[in-house]
Amino acid sequence: MKITLANAEAALDEVRRDADKLHSRELREAIAQYIETQREAIKALRKKLH
Repeated sequence: MKITLANAEAALDEVRRDADKLHSRELREAIAQYIETQREAIKALRKKLH
């Protein structure tokens, strides 16, 4: 499971890099907020696993 969570975090980083290339500021902000929500969910899963 740890590898899968690490892969999820890496995917979020990739999405962030791609989102930074978008012209729409509103869309970049919405994606950044979604990414932060997902990072919090990953942290919660890590706590449950340990």
